[in-house]
Amino acid sequence: MKLMPVRALAVLSLLLAAGACAAPQTGTFTPAPIVPVVSMDAAEEQDPTEPFSLSVVDGILEEVNVTSDRSETIEGAFSEDLTSWTSEGIMNAGSTHTVVAKAVSSDGTVTEFEQQFTTEARESSGFEVLDVTPVVEGEEVGVGAPIIVNFSEAAPDRAEVERHLVVESEKGHEGAWRWISDTQVIYRTKEYWEPHQTVTFTADFEGEFLGEDTWGGEDYVAELVIGESQISFVDLDAHTMTVEVDGEVVKEMAISGGSGAEWEYYTATGVHLVMEKFADKTMVSPGREPGDEGYYSTDVQWATRINITGEFVHGAPWNGSLGSANLSHGCVNASNADAEWFYHLAQRGDPVDIVGSPREMPWNNGWGFWIMSWDEWQEGSAL
Repeated sequence: MKLMPVRALAVLSLLLAAGACAAPQTGTFTPAPIVPVVSMDAAEEQDPTEPFSLSVVDGILEEVNVTSDRSETIEGAFSEDLTSWTSEGIMNAGSTHTVVAKAVSSDGTVTEFEQQFTTEARESSGFEVLDVTPVVEGEEVGVGAPIIVNFSEAAPDRAEVERHLVVESEKGHEGAWRWISDTQVIYRTKEYWEPHQTVTFTADFEGEFLGEDTWGGEDYVAELVIGESQISFVDLDAHTMTVEVDGEVVKEMAISGGSGAEWEYYTATGVHLVMEKFADKTMVSPGREPGDEGYYSTDVQWATRINITGEFVHGAPWNGSLGSANLSHGCVNASNADAEWFYHLAQRGDPVDIVGSPREMPWNNGWGFWIMSWDEWQEGSAL
């Protein structure tokens, strides 16, 4: 048997000693965290009609929020595996959008993402608010006042336009729009406005897509100042008109309503609204010419219009049946003194609630919007 040389034994001893010194040490191993990486593909000047996406590597998206500098939220949808999110719908044009997202990895590491982009501007297509009624600077209106909006041209998409019509009141309310035509829409509250407050209407059109190829121009803002609650109750059977201001009876007037000698000579039943006023007015028989049977032309004072087909509260000093019989051609006759008092009191939009006639006023006779039930009114909305 061949013996290992002494020198070799010494080298081996050193190697064994070195191996013993390099034995694994006890302790805990901490792996590196898995950090999700979020990216977005929106262009620096993003087409507002085109979608954009967020995606994540090494994780999933927990939440995504996108808002424009016009305080609008952009909707979107996650992929099934939650690794991407894609916007839906059309964004505001010429607007800065802020994207805030959160992603998480399998080991719980969270990445928060925030980035902005701007959408390309679009020129106004010419669709705009033409006017709003009843809005006159310095005027106070009644608690029944509607908001009647007329547009410069037909709405390209009623629903898209309606989404951008905003009504805010200082004291709160519930209301709804009803489309009368493609160029006119009317807002009515469920209950009368609370008195003594300001109501602000805004057509929030700037940079907004309004349907088809139409983009809105500048916003339109109008304010209605709601004055005192002035509600009048006309009882054609009792021949009285009772006026309440802020819930208190302030006057009871002797009146004479429509005689009903012909159907149109009945004063219509239902809630009317004050529409306009004339210190002097010539009343002419509807649908008749001079020389026709039943034709009349009468000058009156202190005429307050309450529908479009000729019903007024006005002075009638010749009517000797005030407080006792209905002898008018359909108007609410009063003494000149009482008619003048009401003329000076009345605000556009004040309700005049008439009962006691077999003839019902159509809801679209002037501002007869309170004739319609709340449920029926809401059916006229495009939303």
